[in-house]
Amino acid sequence: MKGNTPHDNNENHLPLNGSVDLAKNVIHPTAIIGNDVVLGNGNYIGAFCQIVGKTIIGDNNHFEAYCSIGTEPEHKDYFGKENKGVQIGNNNRICEFTTISAGCEIRTNLKNNIIILRGSYIGHDTIISDDCTISCNSLLGGHTFVGKGANIGLGAILHQYSQIGAYAMIGMGAIITKKVKVQSFGMYVGNPAKYIKENDYQKKKFNYEQILQICIDYENEFQDKNKKND
Repeated sequence: MKGNTPHDNNENHLPLNGSVDLAKNVIHPTAIIGNDVVLGNGNYIGAFCQIVGKTIIGDNNHFEAYCSIGTEPEHKDYFGKENKGVQIGNNNRICEFTTISAGCEIRTNLKNNIIILRGSYIGHDTIISDDCTISCNSLLGGHTFVGKGANIGLGAILHQYSQIGAYAMIGMGAIITKKVKVQSFGMYVGNPAKYIKENDYQKKKFNYEQILQICIDYENEFQDKNKKND
């Protein structure tokens, strides 16, 4: 019957108070875009995606089917309460069944050129820097910080407050416990994860001065995140 399905009743799924230019984005008719969402241009929102809350999305992002973005933090102290929302930059690709929770103390923040593969979970207050890859079924606990260019392997699990250095590699199935601080350009595997060697694949792309600057920039970004939490 007409009017009883999302395909036939698009008006119920479009924002009222946010900022979305429908002519400059491709939004599947079954997608739900919340009232306060701000959406840039050139984005693709796939079937049955839900983007809600105080979510700000930049340009040229691709969300495959069944993504959930901006729902309230999975933290008992914040259920039903005000939260900080989600911010997503430009040129990111978010694959099917990914969940990105709103922040409690700061916005959950995905920057630019990030790939998040199927079934991943991004906890509240997490920051993911530019050029990262989050592989299928990875779980990132709340307040995780992922440095630029890091690669999180298939099914890896990161404890809340994890620190992942720039261009680090986390092996598939690895468990990053609260005692593990992942250094930039390091490779970590196992349960609990342990350092095994340098990530030569990434390190050989840079000279010594560039590597040093990348490490400094990572530490500065991490300290800046901590200041925002104070």
